[in-house]
Amino acid sequence: MSWRRLLGDEGANMVLLFATAFSLAVILSAISVDASALYYERRQLQAGVDLAAIAAAGDPSRARERAEAALVDAGLGRALDTGVLEVTVGNYAANPALQPDRRFTPNIAPLNAALVEMRYPGTLYFASGITAPPAIAARGLARVIPEVSFTLGSRLASLDGGIANALLSTLLGTTISLSVMDYNRLAAARVNALDFLDALAIEMGIEAGSYDDLLAARPGAGQIAAALARIVNGTERGLLHTIALSGKGNRVVLRKLFDLGRLGRLDLYDDTAALVADLSVLEILTAAAALADGTRQVHLSLASTLPGITRFELDLVIGEPPQGGWFTLGPTGTVVRTAQLRLRLALRLLAGSVVSGGVLNLPIWLDLAPAQARVVGATCPSAAEPRGGASIAVLPGVVTLAIGALADRQMVDFATPPPLVPVKLIDVALLDVAGSARVRIAQSSPLLLEFSTADIAAGALKTARTQTLASSLVASLLGDLNLSIDILGLGLGLPDVVAKSVRALLAPLASPLDLVLANLLRTLGLGLGEADLRVYEVRCTNAVLIG
Repeated sequence: MSWRRLLGDEGANMVLLFATAFSLAVILSAISVDASALYYERRQLQAGVDLAAIAAAGDPSRARERAEAALVDAGLGRALDTGVLEVTVGNYAANPALQPDRRFTPNIAPLNAALVEMRYPGTLYFASGITAPPAIAARGLARVIPEVSFTLGSRLASLDGGIANALLSTLLGTTISLSVMDYNRLAAARVNALDFLDALAIEMGIEAGSYDDLLAARPGAGQIAAALARIVNGTERGLLHTIALSGKGNRVVLRKLFDLGRLGRLDLYDDTAALVADLSVLEILTAAAALADGTRQVHLSLASTLPGITRFELDLVIGEPPQGGWFTLGPTGTVVRTAQLRLRLALRLLAGSVVSGGVLNLPIWLDLAPAQARVVGATCPSAAEPRGGASIAVLPGVVTLAIGALADRQMVDFATPPPLVPVKLIDVALLDVAGSARVRIAQSSPLLLEFSTADIAAGALKTARTQTLASSLVASLLGDLNLSIDILGLGLGLPDVVAKSVRALLAPLASPLDLVLANLLRTLGLGLGEADLRVYEVRCTNAVLIG
């Protein structure tokens, strides 16, 4: 057959077309299968690298080890054998002023982020004999947000039994009578924060829900004491049962006592929930007392051991805390403030050295503004620092101490600073002595408290002290006392002998009154011009993927 006839023969064209099309389809299918397989493999690699970055960021000191373990768990163990893995730790600055690709700085402390990059030859199923497998690569960047658990105000170094009994009984709405030794036992007894909340849920009959649901509740002070009794032993349990049985007590809004941050979403009684925070039993009770939903007004008639004092009465009002819980868990920027406190002392002492048979009235009021603590930095736990570290800026409350009149309505008006109103100190037939004085101590800028891993492990209590605080606030107050003396109603000026006698009569009160004020505030976990802080834990369990 000639070539012309062969080419002109149209028989079996469909077979040829089918064979050609089938060959092309097979080739395209092979390419599609290999491409799909590479795409799927790339997605698997990206998912594994993302998990590895999150794992590495959680512990920068073991970043590569954790990244490799995460890749193995993701089924990429074989890829580790044939590929290249790069793990870089550094600092990620969440600064919107920086371009996203410039926010991560390798090998710069504090280490809070990890970059994981991996590449390896992909798998070809049909084209492996024709071409070399292409490299597939993935990149993951994750950062961890350290969370700090801490309390502001925990002054329990020593206690005055009488003042503590009277003050805590009134604020809790119970009737308690414990010795100083009893209070010291409660101060030394410690309970885990979540264990206490679980016990409180049981005490309140709450069987399910989250910690946030529990924190929305309002248990009585007696229920709080009973919950604490469930998780302590020995003498302390008996003491707490005594408090629990002394009355139902005022209600406490738990959300003002505890702020668990994101942990609040966890279910109650969750065995996997871990929080390293062992709190003093007495700290919990005193914090609950200060936040109790009663009147938060206390009137005490105290027995005085000061010579010549015939009357010693105290009025105390605790304001609403502006924000945050007493125990707080949160990231950088978390703020906690104490409540404002206003106190009025009414003293009466014999004024024999000034006028025979007369008395001297000395009204003193104190205004203590809220102290504030703000988390400004934290470093994650590592092999070198197993408890991490934290930096907290503390601004002690402004202290105003005055001699002058303070009406009942002014005691509860926290929106308005009390005015200085002179008051009559001595008012007898022939002598009228009036006086006033005010001392104000303020810290203009926050004081930075650094907590090392050793401080956190030891539960160290650190104090930020107002740098301008006088050694004796009452002595400074009495030294600034302005006196106005009127004899026989004639306004004869300021006789030196009367003024010196009044000052001599008041001078011995400075040190004892300083002690009384310190004990009162100590019972509430507060201090004059001071703020106490304790850090319990730095958590770095919430790494997030950012790139």
